[in-house]
Amino acid sequence: MKTRLFALWLWSSASLMPGGLSLAQAPAWQGALGGRVVARENNQPIAGAKVTVTRAVTKNTYTGETNAKGEFQLGDLPPGNYVVEVEAEGRTGIRLNILQTVEAGKTTWLKTPLKLEVERTYSVIRGAVFNEHGLTMPGVTVLAERVSASDPSLKPGRVGTTVTNRAGEFAFRFPGADAVYRLTAQAKGYQPQTKELDVQKREARNMAFQLEPELSRKGRVQ
Repeated sequence: MKTRLFALWLWSSASLMPGGLSLAQAPAWQGALGGRVVARENNQPIAGAKVTVTRAVTKNTYTGETNAKGEFQLGDLPPGNYVVEVEAEGRTGIRLNILQTVEAGKTTWLKTPLKLEVERTYSVIRGAVFNEHGLTMPGVTVLAERVSASDPSLKPGRVGTTVTNRAGEFAFRFPGADAVYRLTAQAKGYQPQTKELDVQKREARNMAFQLEPELSRKGRVQ
Protein backbone atom coordinates (compact mmCIF):
# COMPACT_ATOMS: atom_id res chain seq x y z
CA MET A 1 0.00 0.00 0.00
CA LYS A 2 2.82 2.41 0.87
CA THR A 3 4.51 1.67 -2.46
CA ARG A 4 1.28 2.42 -4.34
CA LEU A 5 0.72 5.68 -2.48
CA PHE A 6 4.34 6.74 -3.10
CA ALA A 7 4.01 6.03 -6.82
CA LEU A 8 0.76 8.03 -6.95
CA TRP A 9 2.51 10.94 -5.22
CA LEU A 10 5.38 10.83 -7.72
CA TRP A 11 2.92 10.91 -10.66
CA SER A 12 1.00 13.83 -9.16
CA SER A 13 4.20 15.82 -8.50
CA ALA A 14 5.60 15.25 -11.99
CA SER A 15 2.38 16.45 -13.63
CA LEU A 16 2.36 19.79 -11.82
CA MET A 17 3.89 23.01 -13.19
CA PRO A 18 4.98 25.96 -11.01
CA GLY A 19 1.91 27.62 -9.56
CA GLY A 20 -0.04 24.39 -9.45
CA LEU A 21 -0.95 24.19 -13.19
CA SER A 22 -0.87 20.77 -14.81
CA LEU A 23 0.91 20.07 -18.10
CA ALA A 24 -2.45 19.95 -19.84
CA GLN A 25 -3.07 23.53 -18.70
CA ALA A 26 0.41 24.84 -19.68
CA PRO A 27 -0.63 26.28 -23.09
CA ALA A 28 -2.96 28.66 -21.24
CA TRP A 29 0.18 30.48 -20.19
CA GLN A 30 0.72 31.47 -23.81
CA GLY A 31 -1.22 33.24 -26.49
CA ALA A 32 -1.34 33.68 -30.26
CA LEU A 33 -1.33 36.46 -32.85
CA GLY A 34 -3.08 36.24 -36.19
CA GLY A 35 -4.00 38.34 -39.19
CA ARG A 36 -4.13 38.60 -42.96
CA VAL A 37 -1.76 40.02 -45.59
CA VAL A 38 -3.04 41.42 -48.90
CA ALA A 39 -1.86 43.44 -51.89
CA ARG A 40 -2.55 47.14 -51.50
CA GLU A 41 -3.58 47.65 -55.12
CA ASN A 42 -6.34 45.03 -55.25
CA ASN A 43 -6.72 43.50 -51.75
CA GLN A 44 -5.82 40.06 -53.09
CA PRO A 45 -4.22 37.69 -50.55
CA ILE A 46 -0.44 37.33 -50.52
CA ALA A 47 0.72 33.77 -49.89
CA GLY A 48 4.17 32.99 -48.52
CA ALA A 49 4.67 36.39 -46.89
CA LYS A 50 7.08 36.23 -43.96
CA VAL A 51 5.62 37.47 -40.68
CA THR A 52 7.94 38.32 -37.79
CA VAL A 53 6.77 39.33 -34.32
CA THR A 54 9.24 40.63 -31.74
CA ARG A 55 8.46 40.78 -28.05
CA ALA A 56 9.07 44.36 -26.95
CA VAL A 57 10.66 43.53 -23.57
CA THR A 58 12.87 40.53 -24.33
CA LYS A 59 13.40 41.16 -28.08
CA ASN A 60 12.68 37.47 -28.73
CA THR A 61 11.41 36.93 -32.28
CA TYR A 62 8.88 34.46 -33.70
CA THR A 63 8.30 33.92 -37.42
CA GLY A 64 5.72 32.34 -39.68
CA GLU A 65 4.29 32.50 -43.21
CA THR A 66 0.91 33.29 -44.69
CA ASN A 67 -1.14 30.54 -46.31
CA ALA A 68 -2.88 30.60 -49.69
CA LYS A 69 -5.55 32.91 -48.24
CA GLY A 70 -2.92 35.35 -46.98
CA GLU A 71 -3.67 34.37 -43.39
CA PHE A 72 -1.22 33.70 -40.58
CA GLN A 73 -1.38 32.68 -36.94
CA LEU A 74 1.63 32.53 -34.67
CA GLY A 75 1.07 30.54 -31.49
CA ASP A 76 3.04 29.69 -28.33
CA LEU A 77 3.70 33.39 -27.69
CA PRO A 78 4.41 34.51 -24.11
CA PRO A 79 1.96 37.25 -23.03
CA GLY A 80 3.18 40.75 -23.73
CA ASN A 81 3.47 43.48 -26.35
CA TYR A 82 4.80 42.66 -29.80
CA VAL A 83 6.14 44.49 -32.85
CA VAL A 84 4.75 43.06 -36.10
CA GLU A 85 6.72 43.11 -39.36
CA VAL A 86 5.77 41.63 -42.74
CA GLU A 87 7.76 41.19 -45.93
CA ALA A 88 7.16 39.44 -49.25
CA GLU A 89 9.10 39.02 -52.46
CA GLY A 90 8.50 41.90 -54.85
CA ARG A 91 6.78 43.94 -52.14
CA THR A 92 7.82 46.71 -49.80
CA GLY A 93 7.84 45.40 -46.24
CA ILE A 94 5.94 47.12 -43.45
CA ARG A 95 6.24 47.46 -39.70
CA LEU A 96 3.21 48.29 -37.55
CA ASN A 97 3.70 51.42 -35.45
CA ILE A 98 1.30 50.19 -32.76
CA LEU A 99 2.36 47.36 -30.46
CA GLN A 100 0.04 44.34 -30.47
CA THR A 101 -0.84 42.86 -27.08
CA VAL A 102 -0.95 39.07 -26.66
CA GLU A 103 -2.87 37.68 -23.68
CA ALA A 104 -2.55 34.27 -22.08
CA GLY A 105 -4.92 31.69 -23.50
CA LYS A 106 -6.21 34.02 -26.25
CA THR A 107 -5.59 34.76 -29.91
CA THR A 108 -5.15 38.43 -30.80
CA TRP A 109 -6.44 39.09 -34.33
CA LEU A 110 -5.29 42.18 -36.23
CA LYS A 111 -8.39 44.27 -36.94
CA THR A 112 -7.42 45.21 -40.49
CA PRO A 113 -5.42 43.35 -43.17
CA LEU A 114 -1.76 44.25 -43.61
CA LYS A 115 -1.41 45.81 -47.06
CA LEU A 116 1.88 45.52 -48.94
CA GLU A 117 2.77 47.77 -51.86
CA VAL A 118 4.58 46.62 -54.99
CA GLU A 119 8.28 47.15 -54.48
CA ARG A 120 9.45 50.44 -55.89
CA THR A 121 10.83 50.02 -59.39
CA TYR A 122 12.18 53.53 -59.86
CA SER A 123 14.97 55.79 -58.68
CA VAL A 124 14.50 59.26 -57.26
CA ILE A 125 16.62 62.39 -57.32
CA ARG A 126 15.36 65.21 -55.14
CA GLY A 127 16.91 68.38 -53.86
CA ALA A 128 16.74 72.14 -53.41
CA VAL A 129 18.19 75.28 -54.95
CA PHE A 130 19.69 78.10 -52.87
CA ASN A 131 20.96 81.57 -53.73
CA GLU A 132 24.26 83.13 -52.73
CA HIS A 133 22.82 84.01 -49.31
CA GLY A 134 21.73 80.44 -48.59
CA LEU A 135 18.04 81.17 -49.12
CA THR A 136 15.89 78.75 -51.12
CA MET A 137 14.87 79.81 -54.59
CA PRO A 138 11.40 79.08 -55.99
CA GLY A 139 10.78 79.07 -59.74
CA VAL A 140 14.21 77.77 -60.75
CA THR A 141 14.28 75.53 -63.83
CA VAL A 142 16.06 72.21 -63.34
CA LEU A 143 16.97 70.09 -66.37
CA ALA A 144 17.83 66.38 -66.12
CA GLU A 145 19.89 64.37 -68.62
CA ARG A 146 20.80 60.70 -68.56
CA VAL A 147 24.51 60.27 -69.22
CA SER A 148 24.61 56.47 -69.11
CA ALA A 149 22.63 53.51 -67.71
CA SER A 150 23.11 49.81 -67.02
CA ASP A 151 19.82 49.09 -68.81
CA PRO A 152 20.44 49.37 -72.58
CA SER A 153 16.81 50.36 -73.13
CA LEU A 154 17.44 53.61 -71.24
CA LYS A 155 19.05 55.88 -73.79
CA PRO A 156 21.24 58.91 -72.96
CA GLY A 157 19.75 62.36 -73.39
CA ARG A 158 17.35 64.76 -71.75
CA VAL A 159 14.85 62.95 -69.53
CA GLY A 160 13.01 65.70 -67.69
CA THR A 161 12.47 69.33 -66.78
CA THR A 162 10.91 70.73 -63.65
CA VAL A 163 10.64 73.97 -61.68
CA THR A 164 11.36 74.36 -57.97
CA ASN A 165 8.31 74.84 -55.74
CA ARG A 166 7.73 77.59 -53.18
CA ALA A 167 10.21 75.92 -50.84
CA GLY A 168 12.86 75.83 -53.57
CA GLU A 169 12.60 72.05 -53.87
CA PHE A 170 12.49 69.76 -56.89
CA ALA A 171 12.24 66.02 -57.58
CA PHE A 172 12.64 63.59 -60.48
CA ARG A 173 11.59 59.97 -60.72
CA PHE A 174 13.40 57.67 -63.14
CA PRO A 175 13.13 53.96 -64.08
CA GLY A 176 14.91 51.78 -61.55
CA ALA A 177 18.36 51.08 -62.98
CA ASP A 178 21.97 51.97 -62.24
CA ALA A 179 22.57 55.22 -64.10
CA VAL A 180 24.44 58.50 -64.18
CA TYR A 181 22.38 61.68 -64.42
CA ARG A 182 23.43 65.26 -65.14
CA LEU A 183 21.26 67.99 -63.60
CA THR A 184 21.43 71.69 -64.40
CA ALA A 185 19.76 74.47 -62.40
CA GLN A 186 19.24 77.82 -64.10
CA ALA A 187 17.46 81.04 -63.22
CA LYS A 188 17.34 84.50 -64.73
CA GLY A 189 20.13 86.69 -63.37
CA TYR A 190 22.14 83.73 -62.06
CA GLN A 191 24.91 81.58 -63.45
CA PRO A 192 23.66 78.06 -64.25
CA GLN A 193 25.13 75.20 -62.25
CA THR A 194 25.53 71.59 -63.39
CA LYS A 195 26.12 68.45 -61.32
CA GLU A 196 26.37 64.74 -62.09
CA LEU A 197 25.03 62.05 -59.83
CA ASP A 198 25.52 58.28 -59.87
CA VAL A 199 22.21 56.65 -58.93
CA GLN A 200 21.78 52.97 -58.18
CA LYS A 201 18.72 50.85 -58.86
CA ARG A 202 15.72 51.81 -56.69
CA GLU A 203 17.80 54.43 -54.87
CA ALA A 204 16.72 57.87 -53.64
CA ARG A 205 19.45 60.52 -53.78
CA ASN A 206 19.52 64.09 -52.49
CA MET A 207 21.40 67.01 -53.98
CA ALA A 208 21.58 70.80 -53.61
CA PHE A 209 22.47 73.70 -55.89
CA GLN A 210 23.73 77.11 -54.82
CA LEU A 211 23.52 79.66 -57.62
CA GLU A 212 25.71 82.72 -57.93
CA PRO A 213 24.53 85.98 -59.57
CA GLU A 214 25.70 86.68 -63.09
CA LEU A 215 28.59 89.11 -63.32
CA SER A 216 27.58 92.49 -64.68
CA ARG A 217 29.39 93.77 -67.76
CA LYS A 218 31.19 96.35 -65.65
CA GLY A 219 32.30 93.66 -63.23
CA ARG A 220 33.67 91.31 -65.86
CA VAL A 221 37.40 90.92 -66.26
CA GLN A 222 38.59 92.41 -69.57
